[in-house]
Parts: sequence; C-alpha cells; structure tokens
Amino acid sequence: MSAHGVIHILDSTSGKARPLKLTSDKLGVNDSVAQASLTNIESSLTSTLIVEDSVAQGSLSNIESSLAGTLTTTSAVTKSATQIANSQSVISGDFSSSSHNCSSERELVIAGTTTDMSNNIDIWISNDNSTYYKYGSQSMYPDSSGNFGIALDCPFKYIKVKFNGSGTVNALVMGSN
Repeated sequence: MSAHGVIHILDSTSGKARPLKLTSDKLGVNDSVAQASLTNIESSLTSTLIVEDSVAQGSLSNIESSLAGTLTTTSAVTKSATQIANSQSVISGDFSSSSHNCSSERELVIAGTTTDMSNNIDIWISNDNSTYYKYGSQSMYPDSSGNFGIALDCPFKYIKVKFNGSGTVNALVMGSN
C-alpha cells in the first residue's frame, strides 16, 4: 500500500467515525448509499460544482474573472551595436580592434566587408574580455563581393573576430535582448 495515514468514515448506523483500513490502492464500496454519494462527488468534480456560500461565491467569481480577463505583458527590446573594425588593415591572425559586450543580449549579428574574399573569419568569445576562445566551428565566409555575416545566439559575455587573411575590414556587431 503506497498511502500513509488513517482515513475515518462516518458510520451512518452508529453516527461514529470509524477508521478505514485499505488492503490495496483501491477503495471498494458495497453500500448502495455510499456508492451514490461517491458518484455525486465524482460528477461534481468532473462537471459543475455548486457553491451556495455567498462569500465563497464572491471569491470564486473574482478568481474566474482574473483567469478569464485579459492578460497583458510588455517587454522592452533593447538593441546595441559596436563597430569592431573600422577600415582596419589586418594580416592573418589579427583580432578585431574592439570587442562587443553582449552580456545582456540573447541574439546578435556580425556583419561587415573585407577586401580578402579568400579566407574565413573566426568568431572568438570571452567571459572576462581578456581571455578569448574560438567559438567552436563558427566562422564567416566572405562572398565574392567581400560581404560577410552571421546570426548567433549569445550565451557569452564578449565577442570579437579573428581574421585568417590580410586585407581591410569593416565589421559591426549588433545585439538585442
């Protein structure tokens, strides 16, 4: 038996409360009056429950109107942008001249242009804006015009890019919460 404790049942003949002993997880009722009472309780719980107390009716009415009313939520979206490379001349292995603080952002976009259309640009992240780590296999590949970009989820605090070729780069990081 999984339940603990004692349930008392009112004996309709003697009018006294008697302990109910269960030998399984199921309650068997052989008395037709008790079965009818249990059926009434079950139908009340699965359909409409009638409450005759005026204070309880008022409380239930307040709860119902709160639940059935209009729920309005508002959230301001904040955006930020950092120019991380402004006509920066780079050689292979250089990092962007600036980092972007994205600690309060959930999504960000890195976009820019480069004169080096042959090499990818890696994304590096940091928790302290001092020690940076390559962000997995995330890289950007310039198109034939030198344009590059990527959209990312942002679970880190700082971001910058590392160039794998030489050229002149403009890059912008934009984020939003």
